[in-house]
Amino acid sequence: MAYLKGERVDATQMVHEPWRALANHPDYPSLTLIECGLRASRVTRRGRQFFKHYPDIECPIQHKSESAQHLAMKQALKDRINAMPEWRAEVEHPHPDRIWIADVLATHASGKRLAFEVQLSPQSEDEYIRRSQRYADDRIGAVWVVPDDLHWFRVRLPMVVTGFGKSSDLPEAPGALMDLASYQPLFGKRDRVGAAVDAVLQPTFYWPHGTPKHQLDEIAKLERMKAAAAAAKLKREEEAAELRRLAEEKAALKAAEKLAREEETAELRRLAEEKAALKAAEVEARFVASATAPAATDARPIIAPKCVWASEVLCMEGGHPMIIWRSTKPTTPRTPADTMWRPPSENFDNGRAHVDAWFAAAGSSLAKAKVYQVRGQPMRRTFVCPECKQVVQGRWVSALPPEKWTLIAEASAASVGARDVLNREPPTQRRDSSEKPRPGRLPVQVEESDWRFIGPRRKPYWMTESGNEELPYRLAAKKAHAERMEQLRANPRYRVSPNGFRFECTDCGGEFEDDNEGIHADRGCITPGNRRFGWR
Repeated sequence: MAYLKGERVDATQMVHEPWRALANHPDYPSLTLIECGLRASRVTRRGRQFFKHYPDIECPIQHKSESAQHLAMKQALKDRINAMPEWRAEVEHPHPDRIWIADVLATHASGKRLAFEVQLSPQSEDEYIRRSQRYADDRIGAVWVVPDDLHWFRVRLPMVVTGFGKSSDLPEAPGALMDLASYQPLFGKRDRVGAAVDAVLQPTFYWPHGTPKHQLDEIAKLERMKAAAAAAKLKREEEAAELRRLAEEKAALKAAEKLAREEETAELRRLAEEKAALKAAEVEARFVASATAPAATDARPIIAPKCVWASEVLCMEGGHPMIIWRSTKPTTPRTPADTMWRPPSENFDNGRAHVDAWFAAAGSSLAKAKVYQVRGQPMRRTFVCPECKQVVQGRWVSALPPEKWTLIAEASAASVGARDVLNREPPTQRRDSSEKPRPGRLPVQVEESDWRFIGPRRKPYWMTESGNEELPYRLAAKKAHAERMEQLRANPRYRVSPNGFRFECTDCGGEFEDDNEGIHADRGCITPGNRRFGWR
């Protein structure tokens, strides 16, 4: 392309005769190239017509020859644009200051202009943006005609994808390039190149993404917003981490204070336990030191079903003397340091009758300790001072050495033999290993009167199924039971519980319920030989 006196001259569009006559044109010396504005000369080489610099002229611009594919695409675009109503196309249209040269400039009758740039060679995104913004500054819309879709660009640009590159085969006619089909970003689907060009040339076509500069500003703004959001998030995370650290320090401080309080409490508890242990040991030592064997040398031990030992002790509060007893033989007490040691459990009520008999035989004026039942499980009994009600602890009694005890009741040979006979288990009989004869086959139905009947006997319920003969018998039995209960409640030997159905024997301290008087009838509970060794 060149200018001749301000008019555009296209070397490819001139026929042979005018092309030859151009050298004889009077204004031929004013022929200049569009790209650089320097003087040009026409050249015909191998049938190809083109312009080049006049000989001996140096140009600061490096001109590159366009490929045949590039020229064919420009020609196809020019023909397509000129075929549209009110549109006119110019190839290699330059800016007046030559800051840009459009491959194909499409101008509408309304003044709207579009620059179609055919880019078959690779080009950076920044170069696309720079050249597009250069057109936008002159109020010209840039439309890129490229072989492939450049969807990875940050900036959205109007593109017509052809699938036609520098190494593609040339068609016979340039217009055939408009029939190529490829994915068109303008439509979001596959369509022909000509349809994409026609869509851009429509008066209603609008590019919603704005100029490259506008898009870059929006991208920078979005990046600033993301950076600000990230900074705010980081600040919140740092504040949360700081609050978490302060909370952890506070929790650690509270835990340390709690641990210190627990250690202090444990130390105070240990000191209190040591103090209580020392005090208990002191009281126990005083109790053991104050205990003496009963001074009743003139009274011999009485004969009883079992042996009973007694000791004279003082209560630790008022110093009241009293007699305590035990039915087990005194032994050397265990050391209190043994954590597994516990005072032996003993029912002191079992020996109270023998102690009373010894008191009567010895004529002693000492007070006898009372026996109370301690609450809780297991059930235990302990001695209590008859004057001040102080409890004599079981550890104190167990700590008394054998020399502090006196035998007041001893078992005779007859009672021991009888006890051994009662407690002796029957000899085991050798089982006969011979096979026993099997019983005969039982009848299908066995009556209750038959000795072979197995199972509970049927007893009619007397209030509903019994006859008139049985009802008076039941009423008489109920009346006899009520009279028997009244007799037991009136007996001075028994202490009645508040519910009226439990009785405590004052002779031996035993208990029974309802009218099951048993061994306590007629003082049988204190008669030698009537009670087993292990009975309570």
